Amino acid sequence: MLCGGCQMPDLKNEIEEARKAISKNLKRLRKEKSLAQEKLALEAGVDRTVVSKIEREVANPSLEILIRLAVALDVKVSVLLS
Repeated sequence: MLCGGCQMPDLKNEIEEARKAISKNLKRLRKEKSLAQEKLALEAGVDRTVVSKIEREVANPSLEILIRLAVALDVKVSVLLS
């Protein structure tokens, strides 16, 4: 239900900010653990191009992909999102 005086959040901006945060955190954590994209992808059970696309802010990862990457990096999903 929408109210007449309520402001809708700028969803496009929120999505862009989340994409940037995930990209930045994924790349930082991967490098901190000295993992190549291929090695992280292998450990997470995803294709290397998935990791590359997320880091380049080209793709929005699904919840399943986020969980797989977090487990492979030994962090909570919230760390990727923060």
